[in-house]
Amino acid sequence: MSQATVNLAPAEAKYTFDNGPMTVELCTVRKGLDDLGGGFIRFDNGGKTDPWRLPYEEIIVVISGELTLHVEGGESITAPAGAVVTIAKGAGVVYEGTPGTRGFYALTPADWHKRYPHGLPETEN
Repeated sequence: MSQATVNLAPAEAKYTFDNGPMTVELCTVRKGLDDLGGGFIRFDNGGKTDPWRLPYEEIIVVISGELTLHVEGGESITAPAGAVVTIAKGAGVVYEGTPGTRGFYALTPADWHKRYPHGLPETEN
């Protein structure tokens, strides 16, 4: 039997993890996608993550609250609900959300969390 070409992709507790104050929900794991991954990020109580160097390109749609990306070198971008943020591969960022901030992210590869558990290695910058 072949895998379905269209799937619902709800968040599942077994594919959810905390990155400091940010909760990451991997919604597309085992949903038939090889390249594209997506899910939700949440800052239930607000706060900042540790620095992360992106090993991929990413987009984030801010659903509620306010997301600030502190970019390596001193720049900060603040995105309100309804905004779309793009982040280039290799960017060094800290994610910060106000309490209740929620966003949807999309990126490739779908298995980023296994392939790059610590971000982009310094040798690939």
